Amino acid sequence: MAGKGNSRYLKRLNSPEFFGIHRKERAYITKPNSGRHSLERCVPLSLAARKLGVAKTTTEAEKSIKAKAFKINGKVVTEPKYPIGIGDILETGGDSHRLWINEQGKVAFQKAESKDPLYKVVGKYKGKSNKLMLRLHDGTSIEGKSDISVNDSVILKEGKIDRTIKLAPGARCSVVDGVHVGAQGTVVNLVEGTMHKPRSLVIESGSSKFETLVRNILVTG
Repeated sequence: MAGKGNSRYLKRLNSPEFFGIHRKERAYITKPNSGRHSLERCVPLSLAARKLGVAKTTTEAEKSIKAKAFKINGKVVTEPKYPIGIGDILETGGDSHRLWINEQGKVAFQKAESKDPLYKVVGKYKGKSNKLMLRLHDGTSIEGKSDISVNDSVILKEGKIDRTIKLAPGARCSVVDGVHVGAQGTVVNLVEGTMHKPRSLVIESGSSKFETLVRNILVTG
């Protein structure tokens, strides 16, 4: 029999660590729709609603979502399986939260003063009419400028780049992958890569310093 694409279901035992759920409570967990973010770094909106304490059950979460109680990055979302990931802004009940990651590598929420999402630039290419396009870590593409480099971060306002945060010594950053996941600190210096070693950087966090790969961090300020 021919394959019919990826499964629409996700067992709790096979769910990503990022979900931060009890694996043996039930058999299944809501699987986020594909398209935005990777499965390993996103959660469905219904699960986010439960983690924020807005709903106690998935059924309650789905009812509140369909009642237009949630906004993602300024837009009302009524799809319970809508994927939200690191850097997205979730608004509900007058409060704004930025989805982030904690030191256990699991989903976390931070109170957000700004309602503008923060994304990492993971690629650049030439689009139609020779326009320079940027690929962001949530999977979207947006028109950019030549002074924006891969691994910089951008803050979006109404779907357009409002501000760029450069990856450079002195910049604030958060580690979103690797053994130091969840750590925050200041970039001390960048270490250029070789044929056998990817580009890395040294981060100062409190009284300690550590080295991690550039691909593991997201510049925040």
